[in-house]
Amino acid sequence: MRKIVIGAAAVATLIAAWFAPDQDGGVVGPAAATTREADPAPATPAAPVAAPVAIAATSVSTAGADGIDLQIHPRVADDEMGNVFAKQSWAPEAPKKVMQEQAQQVAQQASAPSGPPALPFQFLGRFTDEGKTAYFLQIDGQNVVARPGEKVNDSYLLDSVSGNTMNFVYLPLNQKQTLVVGDTN
Repeated sequence: MRKIVIGAAAVATLIAAWFAPDQDGGVVGPAAATTREADPAPATPAAPVAAPVAIAATSVSTAGADGIDLQIHPRVADDEMGNVFAKQSWAPEAPKKVMQEQAQQVAQQASAPSGPPALPFQFLGRFTDEGKTAYFLQIDGQNVVARPGEKVNDSYLLDSVSGNTMNFVYLPLNQKQTLVVGDTN
């Protein structure tokens, strides 16, 4: 079986070579014998080949055979070419000073706190025992007991309670916040 495949491939190659088109699109046939006349000997000896000439630092302008003006420039050092893969854009560049000022303003706004976050507490109730009142709060699903002057949740201090309002101090910014609790039974 292998010999048949190799033989078929060889025959296909010979047929393809026989009928292959030439450069003009015609089919190439067998070579025909032709005769050539001998060229007369050249009357002058061949001109010597000139050594390569170094190009000066300025550009050279030459006119081509078709009348096209060719500009030849000297090679530029790699460090003078810059970054050839840099981002290209048709839009004009914004002045760097303005961009730096805008970046500083954004950084200042981001670093300056806008105020304390909303109170994370939910009031559940109060309990009074021997004249001291304890307040029950819920923080993130966790029940907490707080009294005036105690720290709550490491970020808040229960400053005071008056009537139906609880006054908290947000410790990182030292700002006061109020929670209205209403009447309880």
